[in-house]
Amino acid sequence: MLKAPVFRGLCICGIIAENPYASVGKMFSEGSVGMKELYSIGETADIMGVSVQTLRYYSKIGLLRPAHVNPQTGYRYYRVSQLHFIDRIKYLQKFGLNLREIKRILDTNDIDLLVGMLDKQERLFMKESERIRDIIDGIRWYREYFTYAGEGTPDSSCYSLTLKPRYLLVVECRPGEPKQEFHLRLNKLKSSAPFKELSFQRQFSYVLEAGAMLEGMLNPLYLGMFLKEPPGFTSPHVMEIPKGTFLCFKARILSEGWNPYYLKLFFEDKKKPSIVLANEYEDDLYEYSGCIYEVQALTDEA
Repeated sequence: MLKAPVFRGLCICGIIAENPYASVGKMFSEGSVGMKELYSIGETADIMGVSVQTLRYYSKIGLLRPAHVNPQTGYRYYRVSQLHFIDRIKYLQKFGLNLREIKRILDTNDIDLLVGMLDKQERLFMKESERIRDIIDGIRWYREYFTYAGEGTPDSSCYSLTLKPRYLLVVECRPGEPKQEFHLRLNKLKSSAPFKELSFQRQFSYVLEAGAMLEGMLNPLYLGMFLKEPPGFTSPHVMEIPKGTFLCFKARILSEGWNPYYLKLFFEDKKKPSIVLANEYEDDLYEYSGCIYEVQALTDEA
């Protein structure tokens, strides 16, 4: 039985080399027909899909030096065996590893170090993917926000929605206070700790006094903005809207002439709703007084 020769050094793609930047090509090139031993820097760059400047930079930082430099011309040449290193460097860069980290891995030939760095990159990209998913969810919600108002004619009908628990960051609407004032206070609250760390859905919502609303009058108790998730702490400025079935209609409640007829009819022989919300849906980016609101009156708590 023939015994395989023993080599000491770094194993790259099944090839073993004493020096990762030196040639192992002789193991294959000797006796090969028509195989070039050295490739110019331009040829190497073209084969590997990198720029000449990139290869020069690899050499400058000691990541991958050419196998041969012509002392008269300064021309740089690479062996076939070195192409594996270029390919590995490009592959690791796809995972977000920088050249300093890659050089450390190749210099030490430490697989445990490599695996640890890959674990770290996985955690980073998982966190980034969560951030991107959150952005995509926000885009979809905001698109629906601008199209939802156009579904159905305001004041034309009532409908019911069964909704999960929701959370509003709210400020009180003080009697006689201009609405600009409580909008200012809400924005200031959103920007303060600990609320500035929370994620919001950019939709203003009024909590209305139920009796006035059923008579066609607007008496806001609170102005709020919905949180995307439960806040994880209690605060007098965070109002939980319970899950349940809400009787709804759309109206331009900041304009005159809106009519809560269907809600008034529904609650005529019933207890007044414990929660009435008016959620803004913009159909104009400059003029807000004519915006459509979806009025939601809680009929039961699930």
